[in-house]
Amino acid sequence: MKILANLDTVSAVGLGERQALRRGSWLVFLAYLPFYFLAWLFRRPDTLELVASLAGLLVFLVLVAFIWLRNSRTGLWEVLVMFGIGLALSRFNTGWTVYTIFAMSFAARISPRRHAVITLVVLELVLLATWPGLPPHAWPIWVSGVVFGAITGFASLTQADMMRKNEELALAHDEIRTLATTAERERISRDLHDLLGHTLTLVAVKAELAARLVSRDAEAAEREMQAVATAAREALAEVRTAVVGMRGASLVGEAERARQSLASANVTVEASLEPIDGDPRWETVFAMALREAVTNVIRHAGASHCAITLETRGPTIRLTVSDDGVGGKVHEGSGLKGMRARLAAIGGALEVTSDQKGTRLLASVPTGATS
Repeated sequence: MKILANLDTVSAVGLGERQALRRGSWLVFLAYLPFYFLAWLFRRPDTLELVASLAGLLVFLVLVAFIWLRNSRTGLWEVLVMFGIGLALSRFNTGWTVYTIFAMSFAARISPRRHAVITLVVLELVLLATWPGLPPHAWPIWVSGVVFGAITGFASLTQADMMRKNEELALAHDEIRTLATTAERERISRDLHDLLGHTLTLVAVKAELAARLVSRDAEAAEREMQAVATAAREALAEVRTAVVGMRGASLVGEAERARQSLASANVTVEASLEPIDGDPRWETVFAMALREAVTNVIRHAGASHCAITLETRGPTIRLTVSDDGVGGKVHEGSGLKGMRARLAAIGGALEVTSDQKGTRLLASVPTGATS
């Protein structure tokens, strides 16, 4: 079960890694921020510009922190405030377009996508409309803000689209892992139910027989107890292989065990099994169906005779297990549900009928069935 426990952690680990990578990319993203302060290498800012620039930087970093804590989910108001910081600082510093470019980059992360596109277009139009109010020497910075803002914004929009697709794929993969884990649990549950149910029934029958024989025939009682020990060892080996999905049941071996189990329960057996060719899974599924059917006969039927037939009729392989027990209403428990699920997985079907003459179980698989 340790394997299944590890599978349960895959989705959580994958999500954590994706979030960590996304957050780590912010350090590279913020590397463009110092471009705003390059102008101060050539001139000394006055007090008003210094205060305004530091205040704008503080507000910008707070906004970025909010977005970072929400795993890159961006709101319209945050984009507008960033853009407003750039416009407000345009009278002081030639690097003011750094903030408008950042705003356009963040605008691409707005959901839904249609709102992101509209926001980018509106911001570009507003930036174009600022030209008349700028001093003549500022036009190179303004042009770079318009051009690089558009390039960065729509490139970020493409990146955001890719991130959304990757998230959808990652969620789909996580769901597939979850479904695979659930399916594996169900398979193990079905196999263990059939394996242990049959073996424990056989052990109980042989132990009761040994208890009756011990006072009359000690050697026969000893043989029955040895058979109990053998059945227990075989069940242990089958359980180990069933857990890792490597067990392939043999029809011949299962038919022999069915004869022994039924004989120990004083049920006469009439068996006719034709060899089957085709998908190797068919033999495993039919063997497990035979095991569960025989277990039900011993446990519930109260029968004195059981007939087992495996044959190919036209395009269908059919396994029939019938008894002359009490019959009556069929209660479909875990065993029959597991049998039905295995047959459905290979394109087969299960039919169980029960009346005063006994119970008849029919498991069938079309020879052309695939899954």
